[in-house]
Amino acid sequence: MLWKFKTGGPLYASPVIANGILYIGSTDGKLYALDAKQWGIKWVFDAGDAIRYSAAVLGDRVYFSARNNKVYALDAKTGEKLWEFKSKNWMDAPPIVTDNRVYVGAFRSTIYVLNAKTGTLESRREKTIQIRGIAYGCANGVFRPVSPEHNAKVWRGQTAGSESYPVTANSTVYIGARDGQLHAFDMASKTQIWAYQLGGFVEAAPAISEGILYAASGDGSVYAFTNAGAITNLTNENQATDTRQTGIVVHDAAPVYANKEGMAVLLNLNDGGHLPILQTSDGWYEVELPNGVRGWMDKFAFGAFKDTDGIMFNTTFGRRRGLPAASPRRMQLIEGAEYPRWSPDGELIAFLKRNDVGSRYWRANELWIMDRNAEQARKLFTGHFYNPQVSWSLDSRILAFEVDEDGDRYIYTVDWQFGRIKQLVRGEGPAWSPTSNRLVFRRREKKMDVIYRINSDGSDLRAIARVPIERRQRTSTYLPAPSWAPDGTRVAFGVNNAKYVGIRIQDIDGQRLKEIQTQHQQVHQLNWSVDGTQLAYVLSGSNRPGQRIDKQLHISGAAPALTQSQILKHTSPAWSPTGKQLAYLEREDCEGIRWKVWVYDFESGKKFSIARTEMKLTSIVWTPDGNHLCLWQTSDYLRDNAYKPALTQGWIVPIAPPTFE
Repeated sequence: MLWKFKTGGPLYASPVIANGILYIGSTDGKLYALDAKQWGIKWVFDAGDAIRYSAAVLGDRVYFSARNNKVYALDAKTGEKLWEFKSKNWMDAPPIVTDNRVYVGAFRSTIYVLNAKTGTLESRREKTIQIRGIAYGCANGVFRPVSPEHNAKVWRGQTAGSESYPVTANSTVYIGARDGQLHAFDMASKTQIWAYQLGGFVEAAPAISEGILYAASGDGSVYAFTNAGAITNLTNENQATDTRQTGIVVHDAAPVYANKEGMAVLLNLNDGGHLPILQTSDGWYEVELPNGVRGWMDKFAFGAFKDTDGIMFNTTFGRRRGLPAASPRRMQLIEGAEYPRWSPDGELIAFLKRNDVGSRYWRANELWIMDRNAEQARKLFTGHFYNPQVSWSLDSRILAFEVDEDGDRYIYTVDWQFGRIKQLVRGEGPAWSPTSNRLVFRRREKKMDVIYRINSDGSDLRAIARVPIERRQRTSTYLPAPSWAPDGTRVAFGVNNAKYVGIRIQDIDGQRLKEIQTQHQQVHQLNWSVDGTQLAYVLSGSNRPGQRIDKQLHISGAAPALTQSQILKHTSPAWSPTGKQLAYLEREDCEGIRWKVWVYDFESGKKFSIARTEMKLTSIVWTPDGNHLCLWQTSDYLRDNAYKPALTQGWIVPIAPPTFE
């Protein structure tokens, strides 16, 4: 491998090489012009939406389409935009450029013929067109030859599964596969010469230019290899290794500066790049780029990570000034444990245990607790749990939970110290007040979603909100618990309006204070800031396409006059006990890293990276002291070719928030 360059999104487009420059479009919305012979950036153009198909180069211009229904023409040397054309619908194929014309197909079957120099529309056709004597057709936005000359299925069948197209050189066929393998086959015998494991799927056709093989991958990277003879029998393990300490770029468009004062930007790098660390100084890292150039990156864009049981932890933010970095502590819950919940005093962990994993819907069988070190376990209750949420009393002594009995849902409480169990009331989604022995819960009554409050002894049952519902409840569904404000005077909960879900804030006496409207179908994980002025929540089910809109973490002001102020990626919001910081999980869109853990500081507006992992993280929570985060991970049921109860483990991660000058 000669070099590897990381873009900000999975790559579906094939690389195109012309005049020593490699052009590659990424789903991060950018077209990259790279040095084809060695690692280096010529220029980057931001199209504003995903680029899923190859560019076309003719003369001194490069042409490409993006998911914003636009076709662009750029100066191939500088990246300057020369023109753009917007179609009425999307395009699912690369443009074809010949004879001073640009041909593009758009949904459903429209073919646009543009002037390659000016971008003006010369003509429009439907379904078919002749280009230099070859018949092309457009169907559902896919624009391609009606009768392709070569059959890709012959070579795709030699892999574990492929959507890539083969390229040939010197009697060798190169093709990528969904499992991330880049294959080389002998054209005559169809036997494999070598295979190389990339970091993600390879759906695009590789490219060959001047003895170099290029491939684009779902991990967001473009790979460049020397000719076939040089890479025969090459594996990841037998490459020469760099023994210097390395760090990781933690977000896209991360600046690399000429000096640690941050005055002159050399270039910007994307998340996931690994660079050698030459020295550190006051939160700055001097790094060496793959082309040998030195630069500086700050601690918010780059970090030194340490692997602990499959999670990469950023050592910068686990180290307090003058002290060595503290190591995370790992805990293993009993087999079958899911949805752990810490007690307010941080001494106990409650969870539901699912023994039967063969049922169609999620259903747990037992309620358990374990000590803070996950060394001793105790079963508290056996029943049918469709709602995974349990709620602790403010003194960490009593648990409230929902149980299904012959199709009806009931709220139960259990005193873990004395083993006293009480059926409190019929209802769903209990949530204990943070300031008193009072709960709120939900109950469906005659097509109404009714929010009740009740004292823990069963007295003072009172409805505080009634919301019409339109969706039929299934046995497998549950109502999320309302979320208490820290002062115990307000609750927030999701409401189903005519088309979308909203968020209502209501005081405990029944007065509606505010309703936040959305354009989504579901709201999850309502979470108040410590001072009760802001509400974090996750929305999903948007009818508007695109990951940038759907499944987003929102932060809104809780007061009647305040509106939405922040949108972050991605889920599991957790406010620090100080209220100044919010931890959350981000799902990485590129293959390789699955989840990233961030802490966002509201005073500075900066976020800092805590951890990165390929594992499936399920939730995060701050410990009461505010100096640690707990990360939870629950395994899949299918392990070792058999369905088994899940395994849940956690990490107690020391957090040393940075100081902001």
